Amino acid sequence: MKIVTINLSYYNQESTLREHILQWKSYSRELRELLNFCIVDDCSLRNAKDVLHDVDLSDIDIEIYRVKQDLVCNIAGVRNLAATVCKTEWMVILDMDTMIPEYLGREIINLAKLKEPFFKKILPDRKKRCYKFNRRVPDDPSHEKNDKVHPAVCLIRKDDYWNVGGCDEDLVGHYGQTDPIFWHRAKGKLEIFQMQNLYLDYVPAGEAQINRDNTHNEELFKQKIKTNNWSTDFIRFEWLRLL
Repeated sequence: MKIVTINLSYYNQESTLREHILQWKSYSRELRELLNFCIVDDCSLRNAKDVLHDVDLSDIDIEIYRVKQDLVCNIAGVRNLAATVCKTEWMVILDMDTMIPEYLGREIINLAKLKEPFFKKILPDRKKRCYKFNRRVPDDPSHEKNDKVHPAVCLIRKDDYWNVGGCDEDLVGHYGQTDPIFWHRAKGKLEIFQMQNLYLDYVPAGEAQINRDNTHNEELFKQKIKTNNWSTDFIRFEWLRLL
């Protein structure tokens, strides 16, 4: 039975996409049988299915979706689409710049399988739970992102994601603030565990080559905090399933 879906957002990082897929294929059969994999291609120049045309995908349960319009920095929409099509109770929001080694994949399954009585003992009045993960940079321990919790990557229930309100698509068209807004809205709705001893592998080549001026979205965030006017208009684009 599938327990967790790994949702990967993809935008033009072809070689890193292949790295992710080959790593997933290298997982033990036992782990692969517990995982679904989902790629949402944010209208890349070369679609994800074509990038993987020569990779045998028969040994992993994978779906590939594609946004049909390049809306610029559509990370909120991509995540909402992934959460919409997700078929498991739990999902991992995963960015291209971090990879999940097998040991972390096993730990993610263990976290998702924890039962209610355990949490009632340590959190009698617990909120919904969500897990964020640390990063390591194997080739450069002095890197600024080494031993820093990733701001976006998390293990979360699909229902909890939507209870927070999903990602605000008013941000689309400009860079930044998708994660800060999500976690701001999660206050009082999620109990967030920062798993300092569980590490993602940071992949510098996975960083999207985009304009990172976040001035517009920072101002929009400030306005939304004052007005509490969060968007519930999801999936503002056409999309299709490629695989």
